[in-house]
Amino acid sequence: MNNRTKWLMVALAMTGVAGAVVAQTSSSSSGAGTATAGAHHWHHGHRMMLGGGMLHAFRQLNLTPAQQQSVHSILTAARAQSQAERTAGDKPDFTVLSNPGDQNYGTALQELQTRIAARLQEQSQTQLALYNVLTKQQQAQLPAILASMKAKMSQHAASS
Repeated sequence: MNNRTKWLMVALAMTGVAGAVVAQTSSSSSGAGTATAGAHHWHHGHRMMLGGGMLHAFRQLNLTPAQQQSVHSILTAARAQSQAERTAGDKPDFTVLSNPGDQNYGTALQELQTRIAARLQEQSQTQLALYNVLTKQQQAQLPAILASMKAKMSQHAASS
C-alpha cells in the first residue's frame, strides 16, 4: 500500500469517526444538567476526534452552567452542520477511490481531499469556539490537563 493510499484510508477513517462522534456527542447532550452530567458525554471517542481531548478536559475545568450551555449550543450547531453534509447526497465514490486505475480516480481523490480539508477546517472552527467559551484562567489550566491526559494515555498504551 503506497503512502497516498494509507493517508487516504486514515483521513477517511478520521472523518467518519469524527462525524459519528460529533453526532453521538450532541445527541446524547439533550440536557446541560450538572457539571458532571453535562460534561460526562463529551468524552466519547476523545482519542479519535480532533479536539476531543479538549472536550474531555472540560470535565476538569468546572464550567459554569452558562459555559455548559454555550458548549452544548456549539456542539449542537456542529452536529447539525455535519448531519446536513452527510445527507447532502454527494458522497465519495469509494468504488472509484478503491481503484487507482479508474479514469475518474484523480477527480474523485481531489474531491475527497477537498471534502476532508473542509471537514478539518470546520472541526478547527468548532474547537476554537469551544476554547473561547473558557475564561482566561481555564485556558491557562488547559495545557496542564491535556498534558496529564496524554501521559495517562501513553502509560495505558505502554501497559497494553
